[in-house]
Amino acid sequence: MLRGPTVRELRGSSIPLFAIYAFAPRILDALGLGGTRANFGSAVITVLFLLGTVVFVLLINRLGRRKVILHSFLWSGLALLGLGLFPQSSPTVTMLLFAGYALFIGGTQILQWVYPNELFPTEVRGTAVGLASSLSRIGAAAGTYLVPLSLTELGIGATMLIAAGITLVGFLVSLRMAPETRGLGLEEAASL
Repeated sequence: MLRGPTVRELRGSSIPLFAIYAFAPRILDALGLGGTRANFGSAVITVLFLLGTVVFVLLINRLGRRKVILHSFLWSGLALLGLGLFPQSSPTVTMLLFAGYALFIGGTQILQWVYPNELFPTEVRGTAVGLASSLSRIGAAAGTYLVPLSLTELGIGATMLIAAGITLVGFLVSLRMAPETRGLGLEEAASL
């Protein structure tokens, strides 16, 4: 039986992540960083995402899964919220908010490989992890499809607010439902 945190958490991180990275230059352009600045900004954001992922790989066993997922969702969601509330900010503020998003969302991406494997009993683990991964990809595809429509119909501020909302829902679900599995064996973790 699939428990709440895994499926919801994976969708909460993948929808905005893939949508934002697929359209980063267009989003940055809408936020006032046009032309070569948008392309350069997109490259910087990608490097920061990689850096954030590496940092969380190194921290996941020290901090624990629950702390990683909570901090990752909270801080990346707040960065998106800032972009949504202040879409006309200076280029420096815009890049700092995007940099914060890129660094912190890396934690959820690392957990997609670790957490589901720890949360499910051996007899359903493969199916549960496969289903969670599939739902994550469906969310990513939906977000990627909807971002250009949202940018055109709703504008950049509303688009970033929607992305922030999805990410912060991931935080709230995790806050309520995500157990700590650090230091537990697979059988112990799956019994949570």
